[in-house]
Amino acid sequence: MRLTEAEIRRVLPYAFAGISDPAYPPDMRGKVRDIYLRPGRRILVTTDRLSAFDRVLGLVPYKGQVLNQLSAFWFERTRDIIPNHMLACPDPNVMVVRECQALPVEVIVRGYITGVTQTALWYRYSQGERHIYGYTFPEGLRKNQPPPEPIITPTTKGGPTGHDERLTCQEVVERRL
Repeated sequence: MRLTEAEIRRVLPYAFAGISDPAYPPDMRGKVRDIYLRPGRRILVTTDRLSAFDRVLGLVPYKGQVLNQLSAFWFERTRDIIPNHMLACPDPNVMVVRECQALPVEVIVRGYITGVTQTALWYRYSQGERHIYGYTFPEGLRKNQPPPEPIITPTTKGGPTGHDERLTCQEVVERRL
């Protein structure tokens, strides 16, 4: 379904930036989620904040609801394969989860050689690197060009800047992340 510009403008005021009640501030605030800590539980409030390249860029109405409900869909349908942390979804933007230890790896599947941050493929390539994330790239690539096949690029938090630290798939296994 394609929305008209008028329909998009009509829903813009409903974009959800997060709960703004000073009596209930989140215990933690991420780029996309506000997190409330309770004994043995977390309440994850998924907002409409849009982030890319480690920055919040703006709001997209109903993005948080779609993200939260998509996550709930897959957690529910895979719980017989592997246990997960989801307990309930009392609201389209809210998930109640049990406290657990997160895997410290974020995995991005990249379909284009693009980007401007230090973890981006194009940034590294434009700096002269040809071996990036464990892949060797040929000379002569152009920005926004798709690689022959999608590339898996894991990262982990904890580098000197607090931003994503590049890893190879092999390093994920070797570090037991």
